[in-house]
Amino acid sequence: MLHAAYGLMTGVESARMVRESAAVVALLVFFGIGAFAQGGPYERQRVDNAAADRGRAVYAKHCINCHGSTAKGTDRGPDLIRSTVVLRDRLGNAIGPAIRPAGPHQATLTGPEIIDLSHFLHQRVEAVASNRNPRGPLPVLTGDPEAGRAYFNGAGRCSSCHSAAGDLAGIATRIPDAANLQQRFLFPALRPSTSLGAALSNVEGRRGGAKQVEVTVTVAKQAPVTGVLVRIDDFFVSLREPSGEYRAFNRGPGVTVAVNDPLATHHELLDRYTDADMHNLTAYLARLK
Repeated sequence: MLHAAYGLMTGVESARMVRESAAVVALLVFFGIGAFAQGGPYERQRVDNAAADRGRAVYAKHCINCHGSTAKGTDRGPDLIRSTVVLRDRLGNAIGPAIRPAGPHQATLTGPEIIDLSHFLHQRVEAVASNRNPRGPLPVLTGDPEAGRAYFNGAGRCSSCHSAAGDLAGIATRIPDAANLQQRFLFPALRPSTSLGAALSNVEGRRGGAKQVEVTVTVAKQAPVTGVLVRIDDFFVSLREPSGEYRAFNRGPGVTVAVNDPLATHHELLDRYTDADMHNLTAYLARLK
């Protein structure tokens, strides 16, 4: 009898728990949908260009030193183009509270100034968003050719390997598309020549061409071995000698490896180029016809 009563009560309790669980789930679904529905504004803020122009002046006076000339941030301030505060803002309702005088924000802006600033930042967001999927090629000939010439012969050290009257003479005629020209010097590649090197271009480690990545391996007191680099990592290096013989070495104590990459300077420049450097250099090279 006790066991039967216990089983009956267990069944009743189970039914009650199922009903309560169903009610809780229904409430969670209801409030969950409500929470998602309040995730952000449904409509974009329509940018008032006149207000955006006034907001540009406000930005230049109070914000540019930390957030940069393009509002994409610096080491002193975050990117405002991707800021959730800016993206959710409508007519300053989020930007205003975020820039109240405190911490890094020392300026006190009026209500109209905050609205103008909101229009300017939304204008910048729209400009960036429209350029992500451009309908046509983005213009790259926006630099100063003379500044590009100075960079070529100076800080860029391009003239140490190249010459406007030598290997680069007529480069703009051979590569008339400015975007392709820019990509060619930003991300150059070693290409096989049209002679025997081209025939060997598919053979591992023998890509042909006048210049290739070479490596010299010295093991203890043995004579150094030099050839075209095939593969290198922290544990292993392999090369192909001019005779065509393949050589492989394990890296470790007593093994010295020296790599000679003709494009090493180009790779280093990628960490040093500014936007102005790239566009100025492109404008200069585009004149070499």
